[in-house]
Amino acid sequence: MRRSSIFLLLGAVLLGLLAVLAARMVMTKGQSGTPQAEAPKTYVVVASKPLKFGDKLTPDMLKTQPWPGALPADAYGKTQDAVGDGNRTALREIKEGEVILATAVTGGAGRLASSTLLGPEMRAVSVPVTEASGAGGFLAPGDRVDVFVTRTFDEGAAYTSAVVQGARVLAVGQSTDTSTIEPTVVKSATIEVTPAEAQKVALAQIVGTVHLALRATGDESRVPLQTASAFEVLNMRPPAKGEAAAAAPAGPAQGAGAPRPRPIPGGTEVRIVRGTETSVYQVPR
Repeated sequence: MRRSSIFLLLGAVLLGLLAVLAARMVMTKGQSGTPQAEAPKTYVVVASKPLKFGDKLTPDMLKTQPWPGALPADAYGKTQDAVGDGNRTALREIKEGEVILATAVTGGAGRLASSTLLGPEMRAVSVPVTEASGAGGFLAPGDRVDVFVTRTFDEGAAYTSAVVQGARVLAVGQSTDTSTIEPTVVKSATIEVTPAEAQKVALAQIVGTVHLALRATGDESRVPLQTASAFEVLNMRPPAKGEAAAAAPAGPAQGAGAPRPRPIPGGTEVRIVRGTETSVYQVPR
């Protein structure tokens, strides 16, 4: 092959490579000229895992993600701002991916701001409960209950009256977790009432025994209730005024075969009632 033919072949190959490079440069330049979407510059702190009421916020529970537009006034832009001094806690359940708002968390020496759970102009009062008086341990935060008080008077008759109806349970013992699924027997329950109802509940704990009756979910009815007495439960006739012994059965002293004191001429008969026992005495004038 002639030397001139070799030079022509090499030149053709070189020109082909130059053409390919030129085409690539043109394509790259055209793509670089296309306007690119500008990366968002605003970030917001969200929950990286579900949070329950009372959970303390830690960096591993939070993450940041892009946020379109201006950051909400009650949101956090940095994880450290949301964690705060390390004692900030959740005031309600927060789902994974939900924005952390300042109104949903609190802090301050690890203390939960329970006052934020109260409605406007409402009060929180605690009442002592047992397994019997607290619905067998089935009370849970968020339930509705009726409050009853039972009192025994001097004549031995017991009465039960409704003090509050439809009060919301804020806490059972020291737990305010609304996701509780296991029954727990505690020593107290905290309920939400009006100021006037708070006075009644406080007085009821002094004058008698308080019981809580659990309501069905969604039942917020208020119905008039009459005071129940022991006479109705035992199917007995209430004593008339000044006749406390009429409703009580005769004691051993007046039972069948018991000797009755002989009346004293010109004397006065005196009856003394002690519980269910009646004693009769003849007193001379």
